[in-house]
Amino acid sequence: MKSYPFRLLLVSALAFMVGASSAMAQRQLGKKKGPISKLYVAETKGVTEIQNGDKIYTVRQATAFDAPGTVIETKADSHDTLVYSNGTGMYVDESTRLEINRFNQEPFRANHNNQLDSPYEPSVSQSDVFLSHGAVGICTSQLLSGSAMLYTTPLASINIRGGRLVIESSPTETTVDLLEGDLTVRHGEKDIGGQILRPGERATIRPAAVPGQDPVITIEPIPKESVSRDDDRTAMACNARKSVTFESIEKLADAGLEQAGTPGGPAAQGEAAGADAPQAIVAKPTVPQNPPTNIVVSPDRLPGT
Repeated sequence: MKSYPFRLLLVSALAFMVGASSAMAQRQLGKKKGPISKLYVAETKGVTEIQNGDKIYTVRQATAFDAPGTVIETKADSHDTLVYSNGTGMYVDESTRLEINRFNQEPFRANHNNQLDSPYEPSVSQSDVFLSHGAVGICTSQLLSGSAMLYTTPLASINIRGGRLVIESSPTETTVDLLEGDLTVRHGEKDIGGQILRPGERATIRPAAVPGQDPVITIEPIPKESVSRDDDRTAMACNARKSVTFESIEKLADAGLEQAGTPGGPAAQGEAAGADAPQAIVAKPTVPQNPPTNIVVSPDRLPGT
């Protein structure tokens, strides 16, 4: 026969578990879901296809589309400059395939400074992008505390904490060139701590000579012949950031590929992140604040008349 103190202890434990579950449920219900994050096409050349859900689109300039689950593939002699809705610019070189496995954002901060090339991202973001092959140039704003930006290739994973960098991926190697900022490169399951890259350094990751072993990483200065090309790629990514601002508005409709600044259109498939959020992110392309004034000179004021 069980004693009274034991039954009392059992009842108290059950009450604590029920109370803890109720409190956790209340916290989950009270947590606001972030809006669906976006990508804006600042500039495009050649032919690029974007797959969003089960739909495939041909990229057009000044369009925005849902970022999560999107696959971007550029053809030969083609490239794009894109801007994430957290303010990060990205140059996608020719013959590149990029898979955005995850890109979530929390609701925009109330004091968000919605200006061109803002030094800070508008809200905490979590991104996980896979570069199958090709090259990208990245130019980030200052990531907020709690944000995480991860790019992976078949040979490496790159944890980016901000700055300017170029990642190239091929079946035989991955290279990471850091021009400014801070990042960590990991090259296998055993590389728990990773290799911290300093500005001006290149990490080269190649498959191991023995099958089944982790890839081999080498750290060295960026070759002089690559610095100019890296600068060009990241400069285009940085310039793209000045072409658009992002605003968080009351949600009107879900959007797949859409004309920038115009909510609406078909809903993309598989939009788990942000699908029930009360807000939507809208891209606002920029226009010159002071357009040039055309001065018309009367013919009678021209010399010789």
